Amino acid sequence: MSKKPGLAVYLAAQRLRGNARAQARLEKAVAEGLEDPERGTERLGRTQVPRPDGPLVWLHAGNEGEALGFPELIDRLWEERDDLNILVTTASHDPSHPLEARLPRSVILQYAPYDYVSGAEAFLNHWKPDLCLWAENRFEPGLIDATAKDGVELILVDARVPEKPGFRWLPGIRRSLLKRFSHVLAGDDTAVAGFLALGVEPDRLEVVGFLQEGTAPLPCSQAERDMLAEELAARPVWLAAGVSGDEVEIVEAVHQQVMRRSHRLLLVLVPEDLSSGVEIAKRLEASGWVIGLRSLEDEPEPEVEIFIADQPDEMGLWYRLSPVTFMGGTLSGGPVRNPYEAAALGSAVLFGPQHGTWAESFARLRDAGAARAVTGQSSLGRSVELLLAPDRAAQMAAAAWEVTTNGAQATDRVVELSMEILDRCGV
Repeated sequence: MSKKPGLAVYLAAQRLRGNARAQARLEKAVAEGLEDPERGTERLGRTQVPRPDGPLVWLHAGNEGEALGFPELIDRLWEERDDLNILVTTASHDPSHPLEARLPRSVILQYAPYDYVSGAEAFLNHWKPDLCLWAENRFEPGLIDATAKDGVELILVDARVPEKPGFRWLPGIRRSLLKRFSHVLAGDDTAVAGFLALGVEPDRLEVVGFLQEGTAPLPCSQAERDMLAEELAARPVWLAAGVSGDEVEIVEAVHQQVMRRSHRLLLVLVPEDLSSGVEIAKRLEASGWVIGLRSLEDEPEPEVEIFIADQPDEMGLWYRLSPVTFMGGTLSGGPVRNPYEAAALGSAVLFGPQHGTWAESFARLRDAGAARAVTGQSSLGRSVELLLAPDRAAQMAAAAWEVTTNGAQATDRVVELSMEILDRCGV
């Protein structure tokens, strides 16, 4: 495979001085707190984690935002091939390790080596991936070129036109690197136009959207859902999902405020700690509310004003029945659920300033018009009132549907191509 002079010059320079530069960069980053000192050798392509036996698919992203679709993609890959080992690498270091909290425990999570040829070769010699799914918007020439030289097929996913930063991008380098990818799966039409301008042949280029960032819809009993929907009839409902700390008092006050305009309004309250349901029910009853408690097999009858859903594995049911969901923990700083749980089931999402490990997900849903940010009790109350208008909630639900379904199509295509490549390689 021929190289344009830009890439050849870059790789030669990296091979000549790469080891010393990589070591110096690592030492400086560790001293400044920008790298994990206990895992620094991963940046040099070395690791203490053994490679597992069997086929291995390598997923790479630059940062947490670019890895949003990985958990769902991994689940889908395992549905097709439960014998696959999954390696995930990121180019950036986040000391809070939010991606680790989202990935299944059996996934191997590593830092990608710095872009020096020796580190890339050490990384590849150890892991010996059978396929690489590259989701970083910034190309690493040494790593990409070494992967292609090893005969590992690369697919560019969530593809946007790669950045062209700084002096290191010599003439023709992006064009040369793009030839290393057997498939380029573009996120949108703008990206397609950019890749065509960079010389990507149409037969290697598809527009499939961005990977599904959320989660498969949570299940529920359809019979139970139909029965409760009939019981609720046309009654307006909003859900507070996973509330903790002083959020119980906040959603209580909001509910009281909004009921002045919507007297039949029902609040479905799911505590973050389900075992606290009885205690919360007693306190709210003492304040004069008519309460239903799921663990006592109560039903949300017409006179019930707050229904406490304190039974496990029922979130799929409540999201389906509630056009509006406030994501608990986002005002208190407590644990926060995945907002795509609600969005995937057509519930408009409201969230506060504390995002847990889901900051990028909230931002994507907000930008798509499927979620709305609130700052406290007053703005939550205004937002609930606004979204009780069926057309407003329906607009946000439609936006959420578009985000999740488009992502599902992209994920399906990546899985399909991955299975084809692995079968062709005989692994």
